Amino acid sequence: MSGLVFTLASSKRRQKLSEEAAHSRASQLRRITACTFVIIYNFVGIADIVSTVIALEAGAGVEANPILNAMMTHMGEGWILAKLALQGLISFMVLWFPHWIVLAFFGVATAGNAWIVWNNFSIAGVV
Repeated sequence: MSGLVFTLASSKRRQKLSEEAAHSRASQLRRITACTFVIIYNFVGIADIVSTVIALEAGAGVEANPILNAMMTHMGEGWILAKLALQGLISFMVLWFPHWIVLAFFGVATAGNAWIVWNNFSIAGVV
């Protein structure tokens, strides 16, 4: 995705974006925060996969995300690898540009995904 941003932006904007990213990475606090958030995000992402599989196998629900549902239908177990690849890409992007705004949105999105995990386990009767 960052490649797409670079392709669409002017050379001046690409240079400024690179400088802003480097400035954000220069902050030890931002790097530590980004690493911590990425670790939590990936833990929650794996828990999301596990909780989804448990809930679906229990017949307790259906996949609500239409894109993921289509991937499950057409890719079989391959949806897990696709989801992990996307997690890896998102993790890289956050580590590459640990700006406070990026970290804030990333933290909120991770918390929302954690709620989904809890809901999946709850639907399946695990919690």
